[in-house]
Amino acid sequence: MEIIWVLVGSGILILVFLTLWLRERRRAQIEYIAYGLRADEESDENTKTNITQMEASFQEAVSKLEELGLVKQDSWGVWIWTETGRPVGSDLKND
Repeated sequence: MEIIWVLVGSGILILVFLTLWLRERRRAQIEYIAYGLRADEESDENTKTNITQMEASFQEAVSKLEELGLVKQDSWGVWIWTETGRPVGSDLKND
């Protein structure tokens, strides 16, 4: 009879610890999700910053090339090389 009470007591303790462990895992999973959402917001902001910096660098490079007379805009607003008449950024291997 004593063995049955020990087994019942052990079973209850196991259930209590299992319940507490599962509850803690659930909270941890929610924290991971929240952290992931925050990380996505930060990465989006970093991407926007990088794109802005790239656009600024491109505009600066094009304005310097324009000052040197190496590029100009055609009637469609496309930047082209003055020597070859090819669009800036086109593949030069197709000659």
